[in-house]
Amino acid sequence: MVLVDILGELTTNTVSFLPNLVAAVILLVIGLVVGKVVGRVVKEVLERVKLDYYITETHKPAISVSNLFSVIAKWWIYLAFITAALSREVLGVTALSLWIADINAFIPRIIGAAVIMVVGYVLAEYIKSHLRKTNSLYAILVGKTLFFFVLYVSIALALPILGISASLVNNILLVIIASVGLGFALAFGLGAKEAFADVSKRWVRKLKI
Repeated sequence: MVLVDILGELTTNTVSFLPNLVAAVILLVIGLVVGKVVGRVVKEVLERVKLDYYITETHKPAISVSNLFSVIAKWWIYLAFITAALSREVLGVTALSLWIADINAFIPRIIGAAVIMVVGYVLAEYIKSHLRKTNSLYAILVGKTLFFFVLYVSIALALPILGISASLVNNILLVIIASVGLGFALAFGLGAKEAFADVSKRWVRKLKI
């Protein structure tokens, strides 16, 4: 009787759990289809706007930004449907569902930060290339300066979205500025020393004459 009761309870639990299992499988299949469609759409849109070309200045880059955004969008959909399938209402794997949900909630931050940095890089590259066409040394220097400035601003705006303090970038920028300033100071000092030596030699020659 005990064995019969156990088998009966097991059968009842299996039958009652079967609809949840079917629902989970359906959710996963739908997520797979939707994720692939969204990933393909994102890739085609980014390829049509020639995002890779604007960033790498080549039509076949080694690392495709379009593919990267496509994969991120695709897996964001995948994880959303996996979370739904593992939820308390379906399979009841609550702990794993919450963990995946936390990961999935962070993906939009990654996308937002990536978009800001990509837009910043494209804008910086456009400014630099536009000023380079003038063939003026001053314009080229200004273009390079603006290029790094726009990159710095875009990174400083993107990091807080990821929960990283922008003070890290500020400290790195200060170190770079200090290093460049020290280099200019040394170069100017050495140049001034040589110039002063030349002037002194000329005055000594005049006094001898």
